Amino acid sequence: MTSLSPIAAKKSRHSKFLLIAGAGWLLAGCSATTLGNFPDTTDVVERADYIDRKPVPDLSDYQEAAQARIKELLARPLTVGSAVEIAMLNSPGLQEVYQKYQIWDEDLVAEMAEAAKKEADPNHTNMDWVAARLALMKSVNTVYRYDFPDEYFAVAEDFIETGEEVRKAYFEAVAAAQLQDMLEHAATATQAAAELANAQYEAGTANRRSQALQHMTHAEIVKALAEARLEAVVAREALNRLLVLWGDDVNWSAPETLPELPEARPAYEGLEEYALKRRLDVLSERKSWALWHTAVDVRSEVRENHAALLTRYDIAKYQRDTVLPLSAVVLEETQLEYNGMLMGIYDLIDDTRGQIEAGREYVEALRDFWIAEAELSQAVGGTLPN
Repeated sequence: MTSLSPIAAKKSRHSKFLLIAGAGWLLAGCSATTLGNFPDTTDVVERADYIDRKPVPDLSDYQEAAQARIKELLARPLTVGSAVEIAMLNSPGLQEVYQKYQIWDEDLVAEMAEAAKKEADPNHTNMDWVAARLALMKSVNTVYRYDFPDEYFAVAEDFIETGEEVRKAYFEAVAAAQLQDMLEHAATATQAAAELANAQYEAGTANRRSQALQHMTHAEIVKALAEARLEAVVAREALNRLLVLWGDDVNWSAPETLPELPEARPAYEGLEEYALKRRLDVLSERKSWALWHTAVDVRSEVRENHAALLTRYDIAKYQRDTVLPLSAVVLEETQLEYNGMLMGIYDLIDDTRGQIEAGREYVEALRDFWIAEAELSQAVGGTLPN
């Protein structure tokens, strides 16, 4: 065996000392380790045997409970709250967290379901924060872990990001289905108009150009409907992937329309300061030289997202309260004048298209508002103030 040089031997002794000191720091937490509070062998063995005393539960226990809860949620129209809860139960990345903290059991599913029942507003949910807290509250041997704050920030961020993705995908899916339904009604109406044009042409009360124009209008709606159906499938499957659904579970139903626009314009005070107290990236860098730059970015993001929310609200409200009623009046008057032979078929067709387009723009504006709210919620740390 080769002997160590004096310098190497000194480094070796120094490394052993650091290793022992490091172990003491890990066991004792942030407080200084002394001979008085250094853990004895009984304490060390007790902690080492912790996993033997609390073995990882059978995977089937969690899976059976989670699947039963998911079936229960999918048995009724899917809300944004139930969608987020399903993601919290079904996401592979989050399930790894539950396994790591040894809470991979039916109790976690039951606690999450109980928390979901207390949510008052089906259009707003904190289930991502609930799931993160349930995981971190049961973290193994938290009392002695000096790294718990860093772990909290890392774990919670995964839950919050998943929640935001699900919210946005949910509103995209519902809006796409609503647009498809709207265009299906429009296609039915234009088909009836085309059939009427055929009858009028055969009766000699309309020329061939008028007949062709009605059929062209119907053809445009048919093409738009085909695109809308594809967009609805794409949006629905994007949500299915986030919720990890397959088989019969993908046949869930959702409300036929997006949630109504709030009557009052959103008003929040002190959002920048609120975000600085809640954003995980700010909290994790609270002792770093990069904190100032991060805080500047956070304030900017909050202002930008807040402006986007207010703009989306104003556009949706204007579309609902002004554009839609006006387009209905225009079409109604055009129909009356057309029936009285005061206006031509071109005017009627143009105004019919205008009303359909106004309806489409309102659905898209309402969707953009709810997505903007989800993005602002993320920008301030995951939950908007009341």
